[in-house]
Amino acid sequence: MMVVRLVEAQYEDGVLRPVERLGLRSGERVNLMVIRRPDPRRWDLTRLANTSNQEDLSLSEQGLAEWVKSLDAAEKS
Repeated sequence: MMVVRLVEAQYEDGVLRPVERLGLRSGERVNLMVIRRPDPRRWDLTRLANTSNQEDLSLSEQGLAEWVKSLDAAEKS
């Protein structure tokens, strides 16, 4: 069974540092899904205002099928 846990981390000098202890063995490998927190300083408001709904849909669908397959395969192993 795969355990999924949300962990907050800070990125410093090329390294992700968790803000809490993870309870992992030294050298243990894990999979990460990195989700950036919203930051208005990164927003290109002009581009966002000109983006069509069809473009949003197309971008959101890219790669989702492969991602779902990999999650299903990992869950079965």
